[in-house]
Amino acid sequence: MKARHNPFAADRVETIRYRPVGATFAGILARLERMNYRAAIVGPQGAGKTTLLEDIQRVLERRGLRTRKVFINDSSPLDRPTRRQLMSQLRSDEIVLVDGADAIGPAMWTLLKHRILRQAAGLIITTHRPGRLPTLIDCVTTPGLLGVIVTELLPKEHDIEGPTLDRLYHRYQGNIRNCLRELYDLCASDSSDVGSDHLADDSLSSMRRLRR
Repeated sequence: MKARHNPFAADRVETIRYRPVGATFAGILARLERMNYRAAIVGPQGAGKTTLLEDIQRVLERRGLRTRKVFINDSSPLDRPTRRQLMSQLRSDEIVLVDGADAIGPAMWTLLKHRILRQAAGLIITTHRPGRLPTLIDCVTTPGLLGVIVTELLPKEHDIEGPTLDRLYHRYQGNIRNCLRELYDLCASDSSDVGSDHLADDSLSSMRRLRR
């Protein structure tokens, strides 16, 4: 299957926005406002933290609030030049969004947090563990959520059985992003035995129907 036809291609997956489990987006925004825009989005990898942060940023900017987003990971660290640039450009009316606060060491985080909160209007972060800021929401996933997302991405004439998605969900310990990547690879492969070490026969049958 060509990449442009793959229902799990990145550009299609990115159209799926954050789906709160046991909450509403409006409720999350109301809580964030009550927290004076000082909050952490907490959850494991692939649970939708970055997507939720992006959705919140869009709403804040539509409301006329200024935001500044900082993305941190191993290949994009918050090194000294980056920190200096951030602090020198901060405005008192900005809400700073830090995606990947876990990548900042404890001592540096304490210093950075206090400086940002002194100079900016708010600070919202994503993190795998609670404690760095009051928790706005614990991002969680369920097999049912994976099913809803897959149904939205697949062409209407195709489906994947629920038990297949359940096994995929548990294999990746709830990491929806990794589940969708595996589904992309299965769709992209033309090999008749692809995935035999990964998914059961009914899963392969489901995915082969997508290739027709």
